[in-house]
Amino acid sequence: MTSLELALAGLLKSIEDARETGNPDALAALSRRKQAICAALAAPEQSWHDPSEQSPGAVALRKAA
Repeated sequence: MTSLELALAGLLKSIEDARETGNPDALAALSRRKQAICAALAAPEQSWHDPSEQSPGAVALRKAA
């Protein structure tokens, strides 16, 4: 797991705890933090693609550049 994924896992546990204690301020803050981490995880630079899955045309374009 990446550090962002680990942070998200801990954050989800904290959200559960905040729900159980009924702390709306903490829940709102944790939810905003969760949205930010999810957005970061969804960013293209966080993805990894197996080069063997690329089309042959994409590989040819990269070699030409």
